[in-house]
Amino acid sequence: MTTSLMSRSNWLILGGALALGAAGYFVFGKPGMGDLPMSLRQEALAEKIRTDPQSLSAAETLSRLEQAIKDQPTAPEPHFFIGEMLRAQNRPDDALRAYQSALRRNPDYVPALVALSDVLVELGGGAVSADATRLYARAYELDETQVRAGMFAAMGAAQAGDQAKAEQAMRYIYARLPEDDPRRERFRAMIEAIGEQGAAAPPQ
Repeated sequence: MTTSLMSRSNWLILGGALALGAAGYFVFGKPGMGDLPMSLRQEALAEKIRTDPQSLSAAETLSRLEQAIKDQPTAPEPHFFIGEMLRAQNRPDDALRAYQSALRRNPDYVPALVALSDVLVELGGGAVSADATRLYARAYELDETQVRAGMFAAMGAAQAGDQAKAEQAMRYIYARLPEDDPRRERFRAMIEAIGEQGAAAPPQ
């Protein structure tokens, strides 16, 4: 007997399988599993996720994600993982839409907030737009282990000309890093650079 709900551990396993190469789906197409009914196919895939996730093919992973969307229409995870597959296939516009679908189901789903921000920066040629800045900042607000997101939010403020806000954000992140964190040196240098830029800026 199968369940229509996937546990957090199963999502992590499926994500791990995806990281091991599931993006090939969009090259090779959907799985051929003979004439098995869909319910039996999904039962077999669920058992494979539980017992041997590394053996999942790209197509099997995608099939499981598609079924998860049907079973759990409010869950952000399957949309996020499909976005990861699309992004790995160098399809950032399609990945963007998948991440947006994830966030429509949970606006505070941190992996999708970060991934969507990254795609926006990629599509913007490296510039951290106002939308990307807002998304990065929200991700860091929700999870302060997302130091990179906080850094990019500060960079976005600096690129927008708000040096004071950028320096404040950098100092906030810096103060929360452990004393032995090697990133402290990098943040110290960035804070100093932002401070110098602010001092050199003409008064408004």
